[in-house]
Amino acid sequence: MAGDQSVPVGQSDVDDWFDDEALEQYRKAANVAYEVSKKKTEDAGEQERQTIGKGAAEQRESARQSQEFAERDEARDYSQAQKARRF
Repeated sequence: MAGDQSVPVGQSDVDDWFDDEALEQYRKAANVAYEVSKKKTEDAGEQERQTIGKGAAEQRESARQSQEFAERDEARDYSQAQKARRF
């Protein structure tokens, strides 16, 4: 009879692949894997936020320096123009 399935040793039914202890171990392992993955994702998000914050700070500093240089150049040019008018 090809349709007959024998119950393996240690199982109470053909579909009884895991006992309660094995299922609990599987749940624990799956939970550990989930927590590790969650922690990695949180760490990656924190690193991304730090990178974005650092880039924004550098951009603001660069803009501030550009503004200072432009103001100094404008003051120099104005001074030179005033001196040229006197001659």
